[in-house]
Amino acid sequence: MKVLIMGCSRVGVLVATALWKEGHQVRVLDTSPERFLALPAEMREDKSIPFLGDGTQEGDLVSAGIKDADAFVAVSEDDNRNALASQKAKYRFMVPQVICLVHDPARIEVYRAHGIQAISPTRVAAGLVVESLSTGKPTSRRTGG
Repeated sequence: MKVLIMGCSRVGVLVATALWKEGHQVRVLDTSPERFLALPAEMREDKSIPFLGDGTQEGDLVSAGIKDADAFVAVSEDDNRNALASQKAKYRFMVPQVICLVHDPARIEVYRAHGIQAISPTRVAAGLVVESLSTGKPTSRRTGG
């Protein structure tokens, strides 16, 4: 599977690394070259993985390979950028699977109403805390650190 990930954030690095280790073709798009330093050395050395560009700009999306992508994942730290890039991926470039990170849980239903698969880390974290408090013990789900 060819996956284009916008955002070399902590989440972006974890997603990219996991998919790459599974054998998927991964490209990570970010506006800051310093962010790529968080990728494992093997991934940084593969010049096809890090791509300097803006995921909200169609030209940069095309250069990063969105036309061949099977999936687009927007995990920058900015909800508005994630939403804009995800909408372009889904509707302009017809990427089959689009996943958008939404930090503000109040927005998640709006994104979903537009056909964007939205995930809220805020909701996930809150749910894990409530589950832990309800059971009186830590959750059994893997949190990855």
